[in-house]
Amino acid sequence: MKQLYLPLCAALLLAGCNQTAPVTSAPAAAAPTAQAPAVTPAETARPDSAIAADTAPAADGVAAAPATAAPALREAETLKMSFKFKPAPNPDDPNHPKTSAHLVLQGAKPIDIDLGKFAALPDVVDATKAKLAGFPGGMLMGFRSYHASSGTSSDLAVLSVDGHRLRVVQRRVEETATEPGQFETAREIPLPANTVVVAAPLAPTAKK
Repeated sequence: MKQLYLPLCAALLLAGCNQTAPVTSAPAAAAPTAQAPAVTPAETARPDSAIAADTAPAADGVAAAPATAAPALREAETLKMSFKFKPAPNPDDPNHPKTSAHLVLQGAKPIDIDLGKFAALPDVVDATKAKLAGFPGGMLMGFRSYHASSGTSSDLAVLSVDGHRLRVVQRRVEETATEPGQFETAREIPLPANTVVVAAPLAPTAKK
């Protein structure tokens, strides 16, 4: 009996050793990793700031326009200013005509401005006379028309305002008044762009 039992146990042990391990499920394959975009040799040689400038969008989606040079300013033109007087009919007194006064600006395009009619031929005042008679300081030109029969004077002066326009001011002066009247603006004349107005020199007064 012992002889039969021992060979049987040995056979069972040998069979157990020859068994293979059970097959288990294979592990899931790892997801492929994303590859970085290829960089060309030319890009590797460029600085980061240059690459960023190429890829950055323009502000508000509008591409920056190239800077353009400012247009050259036209050379300033000098206008010579003078007064022009000529007789004008006087319906109230045909024997004593009035004087029509004009302001003339001589330049590429002459400008003639009618200043109105005056009772007597105006006398253009120089700087000395203007100061004595109380004309506005800094005026370009002025004149006084004195009417002897009424004893009144009509004064007119032309001033420059900011270099862009001329201002004509006038006043009446009574001989019997203790103080002269105040100058008031009669009109303003716009000047052409980029112009400079200068008073024409007065004709020398003939010596008596």
